[in-house]
Amino acid sequence: MFPSYIWYALLAMSFYGVVDFTYGRATRKGVTPGTMLCSQSAIVTPLTGIWAWWEGTYLWSKPAFLGIAAGVFVFIGLWAFMKSLKLGQTSVSTPIYRISFVITALIAILFLGETMTIRKGIGFLLAGAAIFFISDFRIGGAARESGKSIFWAVTAMCAVGVLNIVYKLGVANGVSPVMMLHSQAVFFITIALIYARVTQGGPRFSRAGWAHASVTALSFMGGIVAFLTALQSGEASVVTPIVQLSFAVSVLMATWWLDELFTARKLAGLAFAAGTIAAFSAG
Repeated sequence: MFPSYIWYALLAMSFYGVVDFTYGRATRKGVTPGTMLCSQSAIVTPLTGIWAWWEGTYLWSKPAFLGIAAGVFVFIGLWAFMKSLKLGQTSVSTPIYRISFVITALIAILFLGETMTIRKGIGFLLAGAAIFFISDFRIGGAARESGKSIFWAVTAMCAVGVLNIVYKLGVANGVSPVMMLHSQAVFFITIALIYARVTQGGPRFSRAGWAHASVTALSFMGGIVAFLTALQSGEASVVTPIVQLSFAVSVLMATWWLDELFTARKLAGLAFAAGTIAAFSAG
């Protein structure tokens, strides 16, 4: 019987898979990052505030202000991810983005006292192999995917890797999962509105933007709360890898509904990524 934090991690994994696929679809429908991020945060911010108030955890304690850092890193991660999706394929950008758990695990081991095991070491190596195959990188030759797309995917990966540590610190210091998400949302929407104003004169809300943002907002809320709940009792270096398996869901959805090619290299990359998950999950 799996401990409860494993089940919460699997739930978060499913929600994240829907989120990443929807971002890719929104990009192809012409929804700009500024519009998408503003629309999503306009839904998440009030709903999480009401949720936290309803469950009695709405409290702006000192650890809750870690939401400032969370808001910055999640904005960088989502913006870079959407930039990567615009330049490349969902089935390439998403797996690289979701390999962020390697960054999280490394920081947790080095600075949070979580143990380094042989299996985790194997996990790091498998993660590198997964990125190599999924990105279709070729030594001595040009990659099929845009180099800029890969760059932004890796940027998003690093930002989210650090973000997960901020989450762990928040819930470890008594902030409820919903309050942590609300704190992040308050600062995130501020950044998103400023960004939209500077880059496109405002968020430019649209029917397509609201439609996609509604799906990502609800799925994002469910995923983050499930993830943070898992982090309350599980190690970051174990919980995070399971959650990031969501990219497999996104790749399959993109292949079926966005008509992206499913190559032998992508299949090998997914296999290495699944091996990475197994290695980290086993500790």
